[in-house]
Amino acid sequence: MNLKILTGLTGILFPFLLQAQILNIDKTDTSDYKRGGKFSWNFNSGLEVDRQKNVLYDATNTAEAMWQQYKELFIVSGSYRFTYNGPDDILNAGYIHLRYRHGYKNKIQPEPFVQYQWDNKRGIEHRWLAGSNIRYNITKGERIDFNCGLGLMYEEEKWDYIAVDSAKLPADVTPVINKLVKINSYVRLTWKPNNNNDITCNIFLQTRPDRFKPRIAPHVQWNIKAGKHVDFTVAFTGLYDTSPVVPIEKFYFSLSDGILLTF
Repeated sequence: MNLKILTGLTGILFPFLLQAQILNIDKTDTSDYKRGGKFSWNFNSGLEVDRQKNVLYDATNTAEAMWQQYKELFIVSGSYRFTYNGPDDILNAGYIHLRYRHGYKNKIQPEPFVQYQWDNKRGIEHRWLAGSNIRYNITKGERIDFNCGLGLMYEEEKWDYIAVDSAKLPADVTPVINKLVKINSYVRLTWKPNNNNDITCNIFLQTRPDRFKPRIAPHVQWNIKAGKHVDFTVAFTGLYDTSPVVPIEKFYFSLSDGILLTF
């Protein structure tokens, strides 16, 4: 992509993007099976804006590594965001995610995973989860990749009341700990209109089996090729929780733009 066009896009999109954050933990692989091992990784650094109780502006770093060994695929990804202002911890959020896929080109494949995350401005002191999906590759082509997953996971999360409006604070503000089994599902579409662009859309849904009060999280990311190993990225992530653990706003969203390095 011409550098002037890329610079122009950055100037046009940047003011709009200053409104939210991104969390994308899924990786679609397109490489052929190979007997020898193959290691690849990418690093994304950019600006993010979050909207929950307040609007927050900050920078973030996200890294992902993949190891392929014939039909085995191991994925490790992590993100860390920190903004510091004097003695106050303004923003401290991140996650670590591990995922394993066997026979990742098969129509149907197992997909076990574990994750740890935290977000002090939303009130998540910690969140552990572990589970497994059955992933179904609906179609996998040169331009379009469409898949979905359904499974179960165990989740333990601890929430405090830091993000709750003072008018909604209960008499007892002891942190809430939940330990639940949940249904975990997603639908994912990746479209590559040409060699310089690809667009990925995800919708995640998690809910308890005994009651339908889901967390729904859409995610859209646009990657624009700027060089052999460099992409310019624009992303939107939303989260709608129909039954929050603590009385925070049900809808949370983030926007980000950044530079993606891939090797």
